[in-house]
Amino acid sequence: MSKPPLLFFIVLAIIAVLATRQFIKQRREAAVNDVSPIRSLTVEVKTKREFPAPNRRSRQREVIAGEEMRYEAWFHPLNGASDIKVQVKEDDYHQMDKGSKGELKMQGSRFVSFTPVH
Repeated sequence: MSKPPLLFFIVLAIIAVLATRQFIKQRREAAVNDVSPIRSLTVEVKTKREFPAPNRRSRQREVIAGEEMRYEAWFHPLNGASDIKVQVKEDDYHQMDKGSKGELKMQGSRFVSFTPVH
């Protein structure tokens, strides 16, 4: 039996370094969000979309019944600032309509709530 090639170990080391770096980045962002104050913005729902959550087992394009979905919304601040893209929960996603205006609450880069103004 021959020894695994050096390239194999180099690839494993690169994967480990990149995974560790991503984990640290996510932990740092969560810590910043936790200590950030909640801020309110008057916004308009620019667009929203739902899509299947990335699945490591399959890369199919079709939506399968019972498959986990992800929900995103883009908000346009009425004060002229740049658009905000956030991941939202299913209940929040279904309660907002494209074009509706309301109050967006954010904690750092974390979505807290959207309350439509009628």
